[in-house]
Amino acid sequence: MNFQNDRYTLRMAVPGDDPGIREVFAAQHFPGGISVQFLRGESPLASFAADGDEGRMMVIIDNEAHRTAAVGGAVVQTLFVGGVPKRCAYLTGLKIHPDYQKRIFFIARAYAFLHEHLRDCDAFYTTILDDNRSVIAMLEKKHRSMPEYRFLGHVTTYGFRDAKRCLDLAVDDADAFALLHDYYRGFTLTPAVPDYGGFGKGHFYSCREGGRIRAFCFAGDQRATKQYRMSGYGGIYRMLSHLPTAWLGYPAFPKPGATLDHGVISYLYVEDHDPVLCRQFLRSVAKETGHALLLWGCPDAHPLHDAAAALKAVHYGSRLYEVVWDGDAPVLTAPLHLETALL
Repeated sequence: MNFQNDRYTLRMAVPGDDPGIREVFAAQHFPGGISVQFLRGESPLASFAADGDEGRMMVIIDNEAHRTAAVGGAVVQTLFVGGVPKRCAYLTGLKIHPDYQKRIFFIARAYAFLHEHLRDCDAFYTTILDDNRSVIAMLEKKHRSMPEYRFLGHVTTYGFRDAKRCLDLAVDDADAFALLHDYYRGFTLTPAVPDYGGFGKGHFYSCREGGRIRAFCFAGDQRATKQYRMSGYGGIYRMLSHLPTAWLGYPAFPKPGATLDHGVISYLYVEDHDPVLCRQFLRSVAKETGHALLLWGCPDAHPLHDAAAALKAVHYGSRLYEVVWDGDAPVLTAPLHLETALL
């Protein structure tokens, strides 16, 4: 599909587009005081596919310069919605190379193109970083030719480090995961498929008392498919980045250009949402994994949010939306959860 006098072509991505997509990602960074590049390895298309059942990505090609100008799309996932597995699409957002900012004028047509390739999905959702204010302002304002971005809630992601072993943990307690199935399915947007590659390679950790499961999670190393590269610091973080924060129990600030040694917590369960047990368990898991940084996030209305907020952690916020195309009815309802590993 060609636009702007055939200068640009919009089409679904194929494996040969990986180099151009990598270039677009390398030119991006998270806005805010901590500037981070979010990268997806040698094959971004394989990385997207690992986060669900399949990735459906589109690219905008500059036909004159033979360059990839933008990439966007969705990861199709099987998630619980109202306790039932549904086919959902996580929209990754349209990432435009800085060289093409304000030069591409068919964004609405690109969304319509993507929607046509997602007709078999039951629900659509996305997240936008708090600091990305211009995108939030644009998408929250209703446009006749664009889908509605229905705000579902704020999400906080916490980054914490290995601390000390507070609890005795069992590793790869397979029975625990099966026993907690009903707990997980009670949260809308929790994955119904537990073995997506995007969770990373890792282990299940559990804490039991008298056979009763008190706490449980999966901790995965996903650096094979996703990398966070530090770009730089601004504002107060420029000063904090030079302080020995690790001595105080917080993650150390990596030097600009460094790739973070990170892991991600998924399928977190804590008995009775006990805040003390939650913190002790996460600190113990962090010690076991040895990663410089562990990530876990949840909507602010999640019952474990306050417990995680008491961790010595750096954090960033996002806004969670259900994306509703014209004529569709909203389907995503509380209680909500989503796994940071698959975003």
